[in-house]
Amino acid sequence: MVRKRSKLVNAALFALEKSVWVGATIYDFATYMHQYSHGNPQGADRYEFYQLIWRLRKEGFIERTKDLNDDKIILKLTAKGENYLKIENALRDEKWDGKWRLVVFDIPESKRRLRNTLRQKLKEWGFKYWQKSLWASKKDVAEPLREFIQELSLSDFVLVVVSNDLGTFSKLTKI
Repeated sequence: MVRKRSKLVNAALFALEKSVWVGATIYDFATYMHQYSHGNPQGADRYEFYQLIWRLRKEGFIERTKDLNDDKIILKLTAKGENYLKIENALRDEKWDGKWRLVVFDIPESKRRLRNTLRQKLKEWGFKYWQKSLWASKKDVAEPLREFIQELSLSDFVLVVVSNDLGTFSKLTKI
């Protein structure tokens, strides 16, 4: 999923995050989305909303089930949707917990496309290039990053380190 999502997409995912255990009926969610989210997403008509739900289901961020008792359609976040929200929350958080997240990798040439995908995600998630195959960040995205690395089957080639002691290396203070 591209980081530059519309405000409506983020509002829908954050609203569903609140109802993760019980779900939300699709009608209630479409009609009263402002009650689920941190504000009223402006300019959201019902057609646009149903297109949004279709896209989010297609991309695997939400799932739709039927309530057997009421025959209502229920929307819930998937693990992928929850992971996306963890990353969004970490990227929005301006406070630094004093820990560095370092990513070190040595991915073979035969997996060049995966290596490029990893680099792109590191940029999107706030990591800065430190030196060849070494990236650093102050953002708390280590766990979602590890899950992403596992999804790509790159666990044997990538190391994610969380540390609060990197010595006095001054180049890192500019990140």
